[in-house]
Amino acid sequence: MGNICARCGRPLEPGKHVGALCLDCFLETTRLLCIESRLEFEYCKYCGSIRLGHKWVEGGDLEEATRRFLEWYVNEHVRPCTSLVREYRFINMYAETVPSWRTVYRLEFEFILEGIDEPVTQSYRVTIYARPTICPLCKDARGGDHNVLVQLRGVEPRRLAEKLSVLFNSNSHLVESIIDIVELRNGADIFLSDRGSASRIIRELRKHFSVRVVTTGEDVGISSRGKLRRRLVYSVRLRERRR
Repeated sequence: MGNICARCGRPLEPGKHVGALCLDCFLETTRLLCIESRLEFEYCKYCGSIRLGHKWVEGGDLEEATRRFLEWYVNEHVRPCTSLVREYRFINMYAETVPSWRTVYRLEFEFILEGIDEPVTQSYRVTIYARPTICPLCKDARGGDHNVLVQLRGVEPRRLAEKLSVLFNSNSHLVESIIDIVELRNGADIFLSDRGSASRIIRELRKHFSVRVVTTGEDVGISSRGKLRRRLVYSVRLRERRR
């Protein structure tokens, strides 16, 4: 009896079994990683930012934000459930349902196990919920005493206009949010009424340039109601990508 799998009855091969179980039966009955089957993250419904731990970061559209959250979760929270795991690496993720506020993902990993000759794989089914909310910066912006400045540097205005024309032509809300555009010799300043439009512009530019973004805030005076007005400033450095 010691030479056959205690579960399926197949012969046990050297380097391909764990204790009394063949490798297939072991993987079917044992979770190698501790992964929650249900996850939730906060998603700003106005600008697309997501909260990772204690920080709000750019997330993108709902599908991009969900994938970014999952990548963060895998890196920060996933741990082996058994001491047999010597090494593991994240291989891939794919959606089993249409990306939405509730999406089912399949996460795949590859493992090196103690006493097993070849690498093995195991996948995990996770249901992830995007919880719509408002990030702190958008709360300020919607209060009416906060606007946004996107400082684009490193590319001449004509080149910027060429790359942003498709976005501007297809997004009426973005165009309505533009307060002013000031062209400079090596870039442009775009004044906007909301942070979400700034994020869309930066995402579009990432498709064409190497982008480095520094986010700061500045005081811009006092409102008619006596409140301090703040401006969110995205300082964006652009470089042409090497071909």
